[in-house]
Amino acid sequence: MSYHDNLATIKQLLLKRKQRLSVSGLLDVASELHGDKNIFFQLSEHEPAKQAVFSAQSLTRQVNLYSNILKHKYQLSRYQRVGILLSNSMEYHLWFMAIVRAGGIAVPMNGGFDKSELNEYLTQTGVSLLITESCIWPHGFPPPQITHYLSLDNHNLDQRGCFIAEAAKDQSDDFTAVTLSPDDVVLIVHTSGTTGIPKPVVHTDSTLVAVLLSNSKAIFTSNDEKMLLAMPCNHWISHCAFIVTLVSSDTTWWLIQQYSAKYMLDSIDHYNITCLISFAGNYARMYNQGLDNYRLDTIKMWVSVADVSYEVHQRAFVQKGALLRLFGRVVVKSLFIDLLGSSETGVPALMRSVSSFSNRFGRYLGKPINNSLKVKVVDDFGTEVAVNQPGRLVVSGPTVFKGYWNNSEKMLGVFHDNWWWTGDIVYKDKRGRFYHLDRGVNLIETSAGPISSLVLEEQVIKVSGVLNACVLGVKQRDTDSATVACVIRSDVSKDSYQAIVSAIKQCELAKDIKHFVFTLNDFPRGLTGKILKRKLKTEVSVLLQQRSDEILHDMA
Repeated sequence: MSYHDNLATIKQLLLKRKQRLSVSGLLDVASELHGDKNIFFQLSEHEPAKQAVFSAQSLTRQVNLYSNILKHKYQLSRYQRVGILLSNSMEYHLWFMAIVRAGGIAVPMNGGFDKSELNEYLTQTGVSLLITESCIWPHGFPPPQITHYLSLDNHNLDQRGCFIAEAAKDQSDDFTAVTLSPDDVVLIVHTSGTTGIPKPVVHTDSTLVAVLLSNSKAIFTSNDEKMLLAMPCNHWISHCAFIVTLVSSDTTWWLIQQYSAKYMLDSIDHYNITCLISFAGNYARMYNQGLDNYRLDTIKMWVSVADVSYEVHQRAFVQKGALLRLFGRVVVKSLFIDLLGSSETGVPALMRSVSSFSNRFGRYLGKPINNSLKVKVVDDFGTEVAVNQPGRLVVSGPTVFKGYWNNSEKMLGVFHDNWWWTGDIVYKDKRGRFYHLDRGVNLIETSAGPISSLVLEEQVIKVSGVLNACVLGVKQRDTDSATVACVIRSDVSKDSYQAIVSAIKQCELAKDIKHFVFTLNDFPRGLTGKILKRKLKTEVSVLLQQRSDEILHDMA
């Protein structure tokens, strides 16, 4: 059956039980609908022993066991926040379900969370019970505000810690989930941290149900697809993919831990993957790995979520695989689907489909998806702007988050009449097509006017020898106007740097770049793989204070 048919069947099963569609009851009806069919596969590049297979029924038994541990050993109270801080694995989704079904609020956090920022985040969210493992704390223990913690292993525990296997003794794998109201908070996920300490994003049962309902028209949830997810399992999108797969029962593969570009590409060929869902940064890594060294002929769709990918990457990926074949011959090559959204929007705001025939680029974002999210472009005061005029991209709808937990200050200036500003600066043409200018915090204000860092990066990254590029506005000597600097990641010899700069200067708008900084290293990245421009800007500012050369070599 299709996703739409499965969702209708689940609603009927719930109706017989006199229950509404809810996160807490989803696992029970999914187990009844799908039985012991394997629908989740966990892969690991460095630890093959962690590879695992899950059906809806086996998931239900494991989740119920965890819920009983929380309820009976730790007397979990209603709406208590429970943190999940692990290395990347399906355990994030098991514990998310267990916490919600037991009446708590799940707070999943990336295992790479900066420890200096973690204490503040734990205090802000009020987490005192933590699900974790020893590899997260190689030189110590969870911070003092954690009263109790459950560990996936029995290494390096203090008096607050308990090995999960010990906690599970005498616990049942049968559990009756709490009944949720639509406005009950069930999940607090964090942002990427590109502009500061990650913010805690609040979602309710109703926003997750709205995700399930809006996904019924998504094009990448057809039957019998082999879908590969390469992303942090703590991320909002990963949790959405998890509950969507519980409905669809598509064969889904999760890549876990620190997967390399090579392993992602090898896995596509080995498991005959038809759809990859990942972040733009991973597509850049695979592109630099070299696509021609892999078969990739089973791929139908490449799906990039959160950030928008660069044109040079989109064009390369759609030359691989095929959306449609007749008698073994390729009729339509694969598609590259760009979905612009965030943890706050719940579902993507805009979708762009790129094919081998596409000729519209230039930061083209596409159009709003036919779902429950409304989209428009407004000025700083919430008034819709004219066609082709830049403004704020704002969204409204049932999937939009409910605020930042215990941090209402971050809501100031970003909400107008229930419309939330995504942080993006865009414009819309007369045919309703959206184009990306920049993130608001990254728009470069110069004496000659604002400059889009993303537009410049699109041009620079096309130049031969450039692996990645990051354009920054750097202020020097306490001036209000910014100087444009471009950091270039390249593995060519130093003798080629001047040739790369000369080629870049042939590009439109490149006259605005005053300084070029070359590096062999990858750029600093946040918890979701986004480039930390704020950190890179600080490093470049220090360099430019020391030297004002046009070309700086080998940035550390």
